[in-house]
Amino acid sequence: MTCMRKLMFAALLPVTIASVAQAQSGPAEVRRAIAGMNVAASRLDADAFMTSYWNSPSLVITFDGEVTRGWQNILAAQRGWWSDKRSGIRFTEAREPEVVSQGRDIITTIQWMNVADPKSASPSKLVITSVWRKRAEGWRIVLAHESLVPPSP
Repeated sequence: MTCMRKLMFAALLPVTIASVAQAQSGPAEVRRAIAGMNVAASRLDADAFMTSYWNSPSLVITFDGEVTRGWQNILAAQRGWWSDKRSGIRFTEAREPEVVSQGRDIITTIQWMNVADPKSASPSKLVITSVWRKRAEGWRIVLAHESLVPPSP
């Protein structure tokens, strides 16, 4: 190997190692964010829950076919849904979330949640698909779709 090639290889090696490490840490960081969201959901804490969402008017969430746009609007809706702290609603993971890196700065997730309501004999099923983007402030959900399937009668 010529001296110039050795120098180029030596110069590119740290960049390559850093890129691989960053790609591997993304899914772990998103899993930690999901765990934090689950804790916030268990407390029905909309403000803590929304910290993992992109604080932008361009944020879009679809819940059972209803589209809500903008972080402020979604936060207001979340606060309304979780306003009754004594409701007894509980969120638990039905299974481990699927976290897939789609590139250096995009991750997609699928979550399967059980939503237990004291008024129902069995829990509803909530499936959440999210697109996460690496931003200066960390990984944030930039687009999400949620579908709630009520328990069978």
